[in-house]
Amino acid sequence: MNSSFPVPADPGRPAPRRGGGLEPSSPGGAAPLHQAADMGLDSGEKLRQECWEMIGGRTRERLMELAGGVIDWFARRDRSSLDGRPYAVVFGDRGLTIAEPRINTEHRPVYAISAFLFEPGSLRHVPVDHRPPPHTPMAGPALASGPRPPTAPVAGLDSADRGLLGNLPPRAQELLQTPFTSGQRVLRCHWAYEGFEHHLNMFMVCLAGARDVTVASGTKVIPAGHSDATAHWSLTCYRASVARRIGK
Repeated sequence: MNSSFPVPADPGRPAPRRGGGLEPSSPGGAAPLHQAADMGLDSGEKLRQECWEMIGGRTRERLMELAGGVIDWFARRDRSSLDGRPYAVVFGDRGLTIAEPRINTEHRPVYAISAFLFEPGSLRHVPVDHRPPPHTPMAGPALASGPRPPTAPVAGLDSADRGLLGNLPPRAQELLQTPFTSGQRVLRCHWAYEGFEHHLNMFMVCLAGARDVTVASGTKVIPAGHSDATAHWSLTCYRASVARRIGK
């Protein structure tokens, strides 16, 4: 089954989605469900393709080489960069790779590359197709269906990360966070989306820890008569085991 996601405009091949479903639970207990924060759109921001092309060719090639067959990716402005350079995240069948702008000891602009390389054959995926009827209450911590045991916050997520996750269907929130409910800390959380107020044609979020990486990617549509609370999501959630890390 070939990926339906766009690939950076560099040599590369779409990746097959490997494996079967994800583990449904973790010995650490239930994953927390978060309150949704506003997913605003800034018309002044460069789109991912333009940001990708601002990154040097050798850096892009290295990201894709480490990631393997590309499943999804994004590039966006790095708010910590004093010179306004973007950073990039590439998710492939062999790893999750990240390039971040830095200034080296000679005061020259460079990119630092980090990677979470996967255990061969460990990449799994499951579709999450969320289509609630109009006027359904937002699924948050207090409104999830059925009683839930007390949940501890996932270590390593800040308030912006939690607010972003709160927009996702409860099933996607659980799949993304389950590996991190038993003490494993989220070392990296990156996300991006673009599109229009009622249609995000690109969405991706990734959580990376010392042992696991989880990713959700896909689209969001707010049909006529619906609101953000009843948006329709078409996502694929992925999980892979980390075999080796490069960088921090």
